Amino acid sequence: MLKRLVERPIAVTMTIIAILIVGIVAIGRLPISLMPNVDIPQITVQVAASGTSAREINEQVIKPLRMQLIQIPSLEDIRCEAVNGSGNIFMEFSHKSDTDLNFIEVNEKIDKVLSSLPKEVERPKVIKASATDIPAFFINLTIPGSSVEKFLELSRFAREVIARRVEQVPQVALVDISGTLGTQILIEPDEAKLQGLGIGVDELEKAVGNNNVTLGNLSIRDGYYQWNVSFDSQLKSREDIEAITLNLNGRIYTFGELAKVSEVPQEAHGMVQQGAERAITMAVIKQSDAQMAALKSSLEELTENFAKEYPHIEFTVTRNQTELLDYSIDNLKSNILVGAILAVLVIFLFMRDYRSPLLVMITIPLSLVVSLLLLYLLGISINIISLSGLILGLGMMVDNSIIVIDNITQYWQRGSSLKEAVVEATREVVGPMLSSVLTTCSVFVPLIFLSGISGALFYDQAMAVTMALFTSL
Repeated sequence: MLKRLVERPIAVTMTIIAILIVGIVAIGRLPISLMPNVDIPQITVQVAASGTSAREINEQVIKPLRMQLIQIPSLEDIRCEAVNGSGNIFMEFSHKSDTDLNFIEVNEKIDKVLSSLPKEVERPKVIKASATDIPAFFINLTIPGSSVEKFLELSRFAREVIARRVEQVPQVALVDISGTLGTQILIEPDEAKLQGLGIGVDELEKAVGNNNVTLGNLSIRDGYYQWNVSFDSQLKSREDIEAITLNLNGRIYTFGELAKVSEVPQEAHGMVQQGAERAITMAVIKQSDAQMAALKSSLEELTENFAKEYPHIEFTVTRNQTELLDYSIDNLKSNILVGAILAVLVIFLFMRDYRSPLLVMITIPLSLVVSLLLLYLLGISINIISLSGLILGLGMMVDNSIIVIDNITQYWQRGSSLKEAVVEATREVVGPMLSSVLTTCSVFVPLIFLSGISGALFYDQAMAVTMALFTSL
């Protein structure tokens, strides 16, 4: 087989060029991320019911949900906890199960029991975790010398405008906001007026409750036509409460005439600080198949536009998690360069031949391009785990190249023709080299079959080392 390949140099050359072109195209499409896209087989169900005791949440919400969720086949463990105002259900599934399918099944079970839950309880939130949920960037928003009122406006502006615009970036999967300050409506009854009218505070409470209702939908049909009419009478702002009317002793009063309604900050449960200023931070989580460089470029362009559109707000990108990935990629590049230079020097010093070092310099990039092509075909992204495997395999590429070239040179110097030297020298070392590659792979390949999250994480490293070695061979 080796002899037939040597006798057809044009066909072999064209094949190599075609593989290289495909490999270069594949490299441009390889997703780049900090960690491999590994789903953690855990799902959390969060229940929110403000003003409800822990016992009521456990009896009326947690238990019915648990009775439905334990019917999921791949469930291995379930833990429940309830505190005043909220509750959580933690579920662990088998590592071989499909996390996306489990997520759908959990939502279906919740929908089945939703009609039996108390009306004041919102639909429970279902959250699944992934190794790629590590934020790639953090964007801090600050207003120098801002007061509490300005910070409230900034919090509302960040939630309703900035976060939504960042989430519209194609490479962004989620934006998690921290450090915002919410508001609450404070009602202070005018005791003197209430006593003069002979009414109590309960009348005001009753008026608020009667005006804060959702009446649902109404379908109206007229022949072939049908209209869906929705009635909504919820109180959403201070002005809505002040506009409530009350009929007292035959006279109409507005709520604002009987009580002072104001919007005040809620009690802060946490705070983000940037320097001496209070800040709002947004954790940007990227799409699993997006390239980190594209996300970085899009966010830089977006923050520049923000700075022009809102000059009174300072936008700062902090905790850039891509630095570790950039360091790994730079490390790979430096290893390629240093390895190639050292190999060239060693071969030149011992063989006294400029052509052999040139072959090594060609072999290393070719093997790397083909290895990245195989990673693309296997659906493996460029991350710190796969890069560590490529860096490890790169050093072994140099060893294999030196061994083959040195043996060919010896046969050639003994008087064999170039074609015979290539065939015989390669045939002589291919067995030992194959056993060497298999010995190295025997250390890493078992990582592919590890169970759990550790096996899923080290899968990329094992495959990268294996692909690099066999490509070099």
